[in-house]
Amino acid sequence: MRPESPRDLLKVDAKDESLYRKFAFSLAHLTAYSVHWLAVWEMPSTYENTSVLNARLFPSKFALAGFPDFPDAMRTNREIMHLRPKYRGFATSDPRQGVFLTEKGRAAAMIVLEAIGPPSFEGKALPPQTPRFDLRRTKKNKDRTYNPARDLKDRRSRLLFRRFREGRLDETDVVHLLGLLGLYDHTQPVEVRREFKRLRDLASDLQDGEFLAFLDAVQKKFRRYLERQSASNRKE
Repeated sequence: MRPESPRDLLKVDAKDESLYRKFAFSLAHLTAYSVHWLAVWEMPSTYENTSVLNARLFPSKFALAGFPDFPDAMRTNREIMHLRPKYRGFATSDPRQGVFLTEKGRAAAMIVLEAIGPPSFEGKALPPQTPRFDLRRTKKNKDRTYNPARDLKDRRSRLLFRRFREGRLDETDVVHLLGLLGLYDHTQPVEVRREFKRLRDLASDLQDGEFLAFLDAVQKKFRRYLERQSASNRKE
């Protein structure tokens, strides 16, 4: 099973507390694990979604005392603050867009994942995958295995393209754009534009008219994000 909407987070099973208690993971580590899976599922890592997933996975840590079915949102909000560069450096965050793990934060999430495994939905475990947009690989391996048609087919499986086909592009957010591009929120704007152009060139080379129309619609919807300048340029 793969969650399609935030409501599906209510079907996530609680983790066996003994699995993470013995490792004495901090609440920040557990929150990084939750944010990681929201990224895997291409779901906005908002304060609300993170609060619900934290409480579902780790009720003894993130549910309200005496009310295990309800998230302690204030506790999650406090841990989101602790993830920021000023503290642990696990993530950056924006109240409108959500939480985005840094390399340090992804490493923390992987430590927890190795210890407790992936989440499960109503008793059905998910494969221990990493985010589909974690494209770290050597250039040599990338050149040897790269297949343009397969690349485009994979992009078609992303949530943003599926919503486009369903006529629901208005329901998407920047996190879905990042999922399509295989990038992170702290990626430099010039790199975001470069990857977007690469996808357009790829679709053009393969003469995929539908995907080109999709990219046109995406560019129109996310124009401000795609055309934004880096922080250093804004200061100049």
